[in-house]
Amino acid sequence: MNFNLYGRAMTATWDDLSDMQLVAAAADVVRHPRVHPADSFVLHAPLELAARAALLPYVSPAARAEARRQITAVADTYEHFGPAISPPRDLAWDSLEEATGVLVTALRAGDLDDVDAAAAWVGRRATSADLPRLLTAEIAPSLAAAAHGSIFLAQMPRVAPRGELTGELLRPLARELGRHPEWRLTWFDHAVERTDADPGAVPAEALFEALAATPRLGVPGSSFIYPLMSQVERRGVAADLLSSPTRRVAFDEGARVILRAAAWSMLQEPAEHAPYGWSHCLTMPQAVLSLASWCAHPSEALAIAATYVVGFRAALAAEPLDPSWAPPPPRLDISGALTEDPASAAGAVWHAPRSTYREITSDLATRAAIHHDAHLAKYTIACLDAAAWDASFAHLYLAAAARLHGVWVELDAATRVTAGAPA
Repeated sequence: MNFNLYGRAMTATWDDLSDMQLVAAAADVVRHPRVHPADSFVLHAPLELAARAALLPYVSPAARAEARRQITAVADTYEHFGPAISPPRDLAWDSLEEATGVLVTALRAGDLDDVDAAAAWVGRRATSADLPRLLTAEIAPSLAAAAHGSIFLAQMPRVAPRGELTGELLRPLARELGRHPEWRLTWFDHAVERTDADPGAVPAEALFEALAATPRLGVPGSSFIYPLMSQVERRGVAADLLSSPTRRVAFDEGARVILRAAAWSMLQEPAEHAPYGWSHCLTMPQAVLSLASWCAHPSEALAIAATYVVGFRAALAAEPLDPSWAPPPPRLDISGALTEDPASAAGAVWHAPRSTYREITSDLATRAAIHHDAHLAKYTIACLDAAAWDASFAHLYLAAAARLHGVWVELDAATRVTAGAPA
């Protein structure tokens, strides 16, 4: 039957759509920037949509309907967040490269009207594989939009190879990038010439030692991304710790060290900052590292990714970074542990035999796909990707995801008690 979805005629209901059609329909809503500056939900909406689309293939059959409802909820909530901006001006350029040049100039000038016009034009014409090629050099060092631009560029090719997600999802992200063009990481531009990098000259342990030596500076008045990262840049901490090792370790080895340090941080640190701090400590570096081929030099991706880990650890860490750490053996099986406390969840997954990893992957993905929190969805798919790429440490990433799930079990229980519902 025909029905109207946010003013656009469709010939099916949400439930009638295939997964690809469902994601595309939700993206058609989320691609429209809002007039007011984005709150956390609006900022994350394109990324949450991408993460939930990536989780769908892992979801157990019994939970697919609920996982799909979480995707429609993203569109529903986004549509009701204030008015959309006016349609972009109908401009034309001769090539994607020309339009991207206009977009970059507009971003640097903070001209939001030109940003939207160019982003819409590029988004309609660029493939998901074009976007990282065109925009990584400009977006990867940016701390605007909570430094989430790289996550968008990294996720698009893997979740929308056939155009399931419109490239116009770039529009709301670009608008937030244009609000603060001065928010950028720059220490690696002037501290060293990245083209002088000598990868492989030192072992990856040198980079781990630099990350582990991060001083504890405390939260600089706010735990938002920009204050945390600008603190370690402004005070010279990132340059002092990272200038040499990020130029001199082999890229793949350095990338593994960075992601392992991020996962250990999730597992070893107190739970207070797990949902929105230690989750970002992995998702943000991982995205930049996956875009390394489009950076000016791969060592620049290492520098940016390592800065994120240093920034979070300088502000939030309470424990030393210990690569020999392991949780105690579990007292519950995996299904029971994942509904218990964070330590039980992490321990059960850490000590699980590899033969159970496929089941664990489906369980974690299913729980994330039906949960309301965008960061849990983003973090879970990031851990699954990291476990596949760094297979010898798969237990580390799966256990880190399990710990965050355990944290959310406690948070959800506390919310129900506060609301007066039985725990």
